[in-house]
Amino acid sequence: MGLRRWGRSWCLLTLAGGVSACAHGGKAAIAPTPVVQAPRPPGDPVARLISGADEHLAAGLAEAKDGHLAAARAEFDKAIDAYLGAPGGAYGDPRLADAYRRTVEAVHLREMEALAAGDGFTETRSEPASIDEVKDLPVGDAPASAETRARAVEAVGQETLDLPIDLNDAVLSCLDLYQGRLHDWFESALSRGQKYMPHIREVFAFEGIPQDLAYLAMVESAFRPNAYSRAKAKGVWQFVSDTGKRYGLQQDWWVDERSDPEKATRAAAAYLKELYGMFGDWNLAMAAYNAGENTILRGIDRYKTRDYWELRKTRALRRETRNYVPLIQAAVLIAKAPEKYGFEVTPEPAPDFERVPVEGAVDLRVIAECVQIPVEDIQGLNPELRRLATPANRTFDVRLPRGRGGALGGCLETLPPEKRVRFRTHVVGRGQTLASIAAANGVRARDIAEANNLPLTRRLPVGTELIIPIDPRAKAAPARQAAARPAPRVPAANADELGNGRVRVRYRIKPGDTLAAIAAQYGTTVRDLQNWNGLRSSRIAAGETLTIYAETAKN
Repeated sequence: MGLRRWGRSWCLLTLAGGVSACAHGGKAAIAPTPVVQAPRPPGDPVARLISGADEHLAAGLAEAKDGHLAAARAEFDKAIDAYLGAPGGAYGDPRLADAYRRTVEAVHLREMEALAAGDGFTETRSEPASIDEVKDLPVGDAPASAETRARAVEAVGQETLDLPIDLNDAVLSCLDLYQGRLHDWFESALSRGQKYMPHIREVFAFEGIPQDLAYLAMVESAFRPNAYSRAKAKGVWQFVSDTGKRYGLQQDWWVDERSDPEKATRAAAAYLKELYGMFGDWNLAMAAYNAGENTILRGIDRYKTRDYWELRKTRALRRETRNYVPLIQAAVLIAKAPEKYGFEVTPEPAPDFERVPVEGAVDLRVIAECVQIPVEDIQGLNPELRRLATPANRTFDVRLPRGRGGALGGCLETLPPEKRVRFRTHVVGRGQTLASIAAANGVRARDIAEANNLPLTRRLPVGTELIIPIDPRAKAAPARQAAARPAPRVPAANADELGNGRVRVRYRIKPGDTLAAIAAQYGTTVRDLQNWNGLRSSRIAAGETLTIYAETAKN
């Protein structure tokens, strides 16, 4: 696994504290301590030093937020060096000591945020899917206003519609909902969707299906590529896994093409076209997209009707599906002339990008640093990547803002090995299974299977080489590895002999040290270090002294 550092020793991925992330992956919401700069007397050298160090700290936090790790490292080093280079050191003045501790704490919190984000293998964060809220909306529960009805009748007569719109109470009530309690949500979703509309319309026109079906995606996901529903559907078009695979959307440990707006749009067009061929009616096709074709077929067979609005009155459909089609039709009406309904749409521009082939696993934060854009921009252009890294087992075409591809190509050619995503590999021995290998490496068998595109039940031939994705929050080494670690050679100058091959060490903390790194160096544990020194957390500061009980190395 890639061990990354802030500066000479600001370790990103060796903290021992337990940091939790979202249920579907992603970064924990840990905000670094804000840097508050109070007015300083211009003639006070200590105040000037603190102010200058704070500027470097703030710059480093900003660079780290954008994923520019090397630039952040340099700024953090400058902040720390300012204190260590002061007359008398960081503890030569009480104000310096307080500011130095605050700086170290801010960087440590940033390390924890990076740990929660992972080292390239932690799954990226998903967002709630709007489809989960559809069933709770009061569609058709109250009559629509006269103003809404008149405006809708006028719109149907004036606008160009390629999807039949029914001006019944259910559709009209959805118009009122969008203009009322859902106003802000609708306005935001409509603005977001504009960057996808040209491609959606092009694909739907090519497939010969109504282009107004584009607004089905608004109801499903509000045009969010990483939307994930309680039904485990994902992406702008909310495909469940099996249906996505049926229409060619690749899903593995590295990539989920249900979140690729381009490929998922082509899959949605093909699926909708197939549903229309099955039912011969767009309302039934939309209902089947939501509920599944078998549900609609059973309803038709039981209630002897192929009219969606009649079927909607029966118990054949869940409330979600009964609300689904009216919400789509109402969205189409408003989207044709949003200003008439009180919406101010600010279209998000369609991304202008180029593709650059990247071979093997490369951290997206490294790519962001190479091309000097925020890592969030790269994730936004490549939402199908499930990790903060490109796939280790193939070449992946990374989308970048147009004009940045050349910079990435040159950067990756000279990328040092330590900046690539590293992972443990394992060659299968006789009698080993996925379960036994997973237990030995402290990971789940499912993760190993997915990372290597293997079924969980497959027998592993001897000699098979596996990628072992290591969770940076997990215990990385089995107990037998810790027991085999040689005891450190402790200089006599800072150690007291205790007998029986053990010494008491007085260790002076250096800038960037962490308890985890010190524990590894002396063959002990973070918990022991905390117990021996009365520490309540993993935070330490340079210049302080730790007491460590260690074994001496054997000659």
